[in-house]
Amino acid sequence: MPFDYGVFIKPDIEFKREFSFENNAPMFRKKFILDPFDKAKLRICGLGIAYCRINGKKVTEDLFTAPVSDYGKTLWYNEYDVTSLLCEGENTIAVICGNGWYNETIRTGWNFDRAPWRDLPKFIARLETDGKTALVTDSSWKCKPDSAIVFNQIRSGEYFDANLWDETWVNPDFDDSSWENAVRDVIPPTGTFRLCECEPIREHEIYSPVNSWQVGEKKFIFDFGHNVSGYIRLTAKGKKGDVITVRYCENVSDSGQLEYNGMDEYCTKLGEHLFATDKFICSGKEFTHSPIFAYHGFRYVELDGIESADEVDVKSVFVHQAIDRRTNFKCSDDFLNKMFEFGIGSSWSNMFYALTDCPTREKLGWCNDAQSSAEQLITNFKIEKLYEKWHRDIKDAMLSDGALPGVIPTGGYGYHWGNGPVSDGIMFELPYRVYLHTGDSSLLVSSLGYFDKYFGNLDRNKNSEGFVSFGLDDWAAPGNIHIVEPEFINAVLEYNFANIALLASECANNGDGEKYKIRSKTLEKLIKEKYIAPDGRCTINEQCSVAMLVYYGLYDDLDPLAKQLAETVESTDYHIKCGMVGIRRLLHALSMVGKSELAYKLLTQSGYPGYRHWYDLGAVSLWEKWDANVNSDSKNHHMYSDYMSWLIKTLAGIKINENKCGELEFLLEPHFIPQIDWVDFDYDTVCGKIGVKWKRENGIITLNVYHDSDVKLIYNGELLKEKENKFIIQGE
Repeated sequence: MPFDYGVFIKPDIEFKREFSFENNAPMFRKKFILDPFDKAKLRICGLGIAYCRINGKKVTEDLFTAPVSDYGKTLWYNEYDVTSLLCEGENTIAVICGNGWYNETIRTGWNFDRAPWRDLPKFIARLETDGKTALVTDSSWKCKPDSAIVFNQIRSGEYFDANLWDETWVNPDFDDSSWENAVRDVIPPTGTFRLCECEPIREHEIYSPVNSWQVGEKKFIFDFGHNVSGYIRLTAKGKKGDVITVRYCENVSDSGQLEYNGMDEYCTKLGEHLFATDKFICSGKEFTHSPIFAYHGFRYVELDGIESADEVDVKSVFVHQAIDRRTNFKCSDDFLNKMFEFGIGSSWSNMFYALTDCPTREKLGWCNDAQSSAEQLITNFKIEKLYEKWHRDIKDAMLSDGALPGVIPTGGYGYHWGNGPVSDGIMFELPYRVYLHTGDSSLLVSSLGYFDKYFGNLDRNKNSEGFVSFGLDDWAAPGNIHIVEPEFINAVLEYNFANIALLASECANNGDGEKYKIRSKTLEKLIKEKYIAPDGRCTINEQCSVAMLVYYGLYDDLDPLAKQLAETVESTDYHIKCGMVGIRRLLHALSMVGKSELAYKLLTQSGYPGYRHWYDLGAVSLWEKWDANVNSDSKNHHMYSDYMSWLIKTLAGIKINENKCGELEFLLEPHFIPQIDWVDFDYDTVCGKIGVKWKRENGIITLNVYHDSDVKLIYNGELLKEKENKFIIQGE
């Protein structure tokens, strides 16, 4: 066991479930003696968040540890080499804890305040030297239940009182004689301890304001030009007792005032409490501070309580998981270049130990959002470890009857709304994408039992025709229209799930694949009989439905669907008339029927609704709704980001051969559409690098391709054997 002999410890105070502004971050200390040693390792699990220092120095730069989970099922912990921080003889370890997702007191529609695990923040730790236990958490640790962080809630904010801050509390010579003893957790959490092996959350880019203006007495707004997840770094002085209130936001009105995105409507307004708000209480001495137990999604901040914008130094700190990029994409269309970077930023903004919907309002692992962007995320980022971590959380969220919630992890919300195949498909999509992009089938194989339980749940919810009607439809279409019935979407997605389960069975070599073949064939027959007319066209004449049939190969004759798909785009003057389900497949389907130019027009068309409409309204990230004037919606979502996959597969022409099971093979099939004059693309795959550059001059296209020797790259049916290849293409 990772924490043998240790126990969770917490302050000796009463736990209150209701909201309170007395929401301190407790501090803990322990002095201990070490014999001579060579190596030292610390394991620590904070519920919700714990930061540790040894002999006054940070153990790590990791943030928001431990990772969020269903704390009744899994307790993620972290492990660190702390050899360099310790010495022979006397040492001191200091820990400060915050609420995180473990103890959210704010009442919202997502019910984390009703989570069964809620309690005071706490932690468990074990220090090993040369493989032997040197220190564990127990009731001999000293504790101070309150600190300079007088309020902390991960979605609401953090209040810091500089008058209460003593930076020496982490040092070995600090006098903690007035502190009381910590108490052991009498009823410890029931989750299984699991080592978190995915990348940590860290601070990344830091931005200075690009503009600032006054909006009231002692009230100024700062614009950082980037919409990010994170917080500000504030350097201020002020008079002793002055309060600087920091409000975070994504929008400003025409008059320059902050416009909020609806979270206050979900939160109970209690006294002076405001959502997305930090407070800094001045001591009269200059101080630099950032919150450590809360983060926000924002482009703008309003500082209330300063005489002028010049009297403070304020920076925007971009905080997200330290997951590296795999790709770089550029082309002759600067709008597409900007959209690619917007997609990168919105993706990073939602990597917080789950794939969150937005950093602004909910910060929740909405599965429908994640299923729609799963392919571009693993194409553009080295995200496999996060996928594996979150897939454990998905397994934890499945009920005994196979039901899944729309939000994972959850405190109980999401089993009755927001789920269904549009969301639940993340159970299948993540292991499938990991397998395709890495060749590692272990996540697929380990999911087979969960696949079966889920299919059982679907079967129990089918009508007499064999269709499932619960769950989301083509969510967030323009005007929130609902035009493609869930029965159609669910059936097509279940057909795909059955094929993924069949692949998993083949990888496991368990001889159990026949039942998945039968399910796939049954669904194929149902779909074709109900949704394909005698003339070969889809009976639902919409972008989403026709694209799904094309994308998943559900047809006997492609030509009628190809014509119909083009008509659905042309009839809207190349504007989007679908939501997250449709747009995930629409661009790819158009290219699959030889209509990449139509896909390009759809992606770049001006006016509502569309990506360029967002851009023309000043977007610097991806938005939640096509209806961009709705201020209640987030301006930093990733769910519409799969156009990035289309750019890579089509304009750069690099895609994985999904028909080559068990072997990672890439296809080079660039589409030289006339609207694009050049493309420059780099891809750091798991087996080596690929570079694609092509340029059109005087009607002649020069295609230059580079790939490492371990990368299997196929062009025009031939394996490229040379590392560098040049092709001249006439008359495109």
